[in-house]
Amino acid sequence: MMKVPRCVVCDGALGVSWVVDHFDEAVCRRCSTAEQCFACQANTGGAGVRAATTLADGRVRCARCSRGAVDDRTAIGPVVQLVRPFLHSLGLRLPNRVRVDLLPPDEMARRTQHGGQGFTTWVVTGIGPPTVAEMAILQGLPPTRFGATLAHEMAHGWLTGCPDVGRSSREEEGLCELVASWWLEHRGGRLATFALDGMHRSPDPVYGEGFRLAVRATAGMTPEAVVAHVSRTGRLP
Repeated sequence: MMKVPRCVVCDGALGVSWVVDHFDEAVCRRCSTAEQCFACQANTGGAGVRAATTLADGRVRCARCSRGAVDDRTAIGPVVQLVRPFLHSLGLRLPNRVRVDLLPPDEMARRTQHGGQGFTTWVVTGIGPPTVAEMAILQGLPPTRFGATLAHEMAHGWLTGCPDVGRSSREEEGLCELVASWWLEHRGGRLATFALDGMHRSPDPVYGEGFRLAVRATAGMTPEAVVAHVSRTGRLP
């Protein structure tokens, strides 16, 4: 007997009309309008991988993105232990160790002007290289998203120790997004692929255009060669 295709959200029979979403999963027409996970934009509902959890701040997250999500400080370390050694293997290091903090959405929105998922601050003393003072990431992200944001913010910290050559915001953010893309490629999986696609398609004039500029400028180079070049010159090739 032929297996009847079923909706990944409600597990109902698909019938004659359905959609295939960005995860290549079949969703019935009714569920295709259901509330989306804030982290992966997948429609939520049912009792499977799309089961919805409503966080205290009102965001909705699917069961798939809830696995290992960084909701409190105890979940930060395991992701840091994935990202930091990977970046170190490429030659990318911060000038000093810094604690990674979590911020809820309202506080993150207050501290950032671009509606981002993280930020890094540093202090210039006039003696020696700048010191990374603070690094914070949005609370509640799944490990893949948290790791990409951490890689982006660690890249900002690394750039504080590179030659200060007056990089534009577009070049700075483009380099940091490039580093985040290396982590996502290394991480792999559906959410990483979805996030990478979003970076390539982003219409943002600083982050999206900056990322595409960095990709073009470093075409054919290994990440290690890019890190070595930027560490030496402070600029994209």
